[in-house]
Amino acid sequence: MGSMRCGIALVIAVGTVCLLGGCGIREVRYPESGADLEGTVSYNNEKVKVALVIVQGAGLSATGNINSDGSFKIKNVPIGEVSIGVNTDAGKGELRGKMMARAQTKEKVDLPKVIDIPPKFFSPATSGIKTTISKGPNKYDVILKR
Repeated sequence: MGSMRCGIALVIAVGTVCLLGGCGIREVRYPESGADLEGTVSYNNEKVKVALVIVQGAGLSATGNINSDGSFKIKNVPIGEVSIGVNTDAGKGELRGKMMARAQTKEKVDLPKVIDIPPKFFSPATSGIKTTISKGPNKYDVILKR
């Protein structure tokens, strides 16, 4: 009976620590860079309207979705040379979520045209798209070709 009490006390203690301390799960907060990046994305002279833009540099990254007009604006992007990825699969997931939410309200919504771009552009590591970011506002139009 004593070992059962010890076991219960141990479970309660571990549960309390997890509740108070988050069980080791911590939100990672990167320092504010003071840099923003905005622009448009096009593929073969057509605006990409559904995608996630990923900006990666010096161990840090930032992401943002493309708006229905093909523009994007991402805050707190890394400063210095960065690589950029444009992931249409991730954008489709975001679009599906919006469609499901709007289906609940029965609101009629015009959906943007989805343009599939080659997977090599999805990741900053494989896209070959690079630019240099400085503190403050930055503008860069991503132009993708076949």
